[in-house]
Amino acid sequence: MSKISTNSGSVPMRKEPNYLYLVISLLIAVVLITSAPPLKPLGILGVFTGALSLMATAYIVTERRLHVLLAAVLGAAALLPFAWFSIHPGALAPRLANGIYAANLVFWLLFTFYIVLIVFRGIITARSIRSNEIYGAIYVYLLIGVLFAQAYQLLLAGYPDALYFDPGRFSAPQMIGSGLYTRGAGDLVYYSFVTLGTVGYGDVTPSSPLARSLSLIEAVIGIMYVATMIARFVSIQISGERRGAEPEHADPRPSPDSPGNHSGVKRAAGDRVEGNEDPASTGSSGCGLS
Repeated sequence: MSKISTNSGSVPMRKEPNYLYLVISLLIAVVLITSAPPLKPLGILGVFTGALSLMATAYIVTERRLHVLLAAVLGAAALLPFAWFSIHPGALAPRLANGIYAANLVFWLLFTFYIVLIVFRGIITARSIRSNEIYGAIYVYLLIGVLFAQAYQLLLAGYPDALYFDPGRFSAPQMIGSGLYTRGAGDLVYYSFVTLGTVGYGDVTPSSPLARSLSLIEAVIGIMYVATMIARFVSIQISGERRGAEPEHADPRPSPDSPGNHSGVKRAAGDRVEGNEDPASTGSSGCGLS
């Protein structure tokens, strides 16, 4: 634990975030969301697990209270409407349900994007590469997949036919409000990670220009992110090895005993002659004066 000085005193914060636990928690959330129908207990548990993982990320990674507070506010704004739709589906009027649902998706996007920025900044500015930094890079990759899944969900809220789902492999859209139907988060998380990894099974295809553009951007980001992080880690590793192999800075002045330093040898010999006078000559000179 380290203490960060502020106007209100010292605030204890974690200096070394452990990304492994965050990766595990987010993977559990993704598995629960994709394997359970929407608005069912396992799916709801997966969403809450993912949201709590993101909130914990802000507390563990950042060293500023403002960042933690902002992440908590965004997380609460994203979770509360979702909890309402989960407990009372179809209880709101269509227009009100549409507005709350769209605002909820915007808060989810802002929340996840903010966490991506926090973690990515810590990873890209690292000066040494250990297993923790590698886990952090994996965590950012997973967050990118979740972020685009939320973007697709927001797109479908305005354009329900922007993505074509094979009816033989996917269930029908679920009702989350009076007259409001939408795709489950699991279907969109699945499509997002398939696109991010450039797998492309063909069971979900973009059927609108905006959906195609968004899918293309995600695929390019997925490729460039992996290549960039590998290049960054290799560069940091090579720089660290070079710094470790550099010898210590020696004194540029040659020593008196060096073979090429003739002036130094002569100066040292002269000092010895002046400092060691003949005692016999000293004594005789003294007798003569007496």
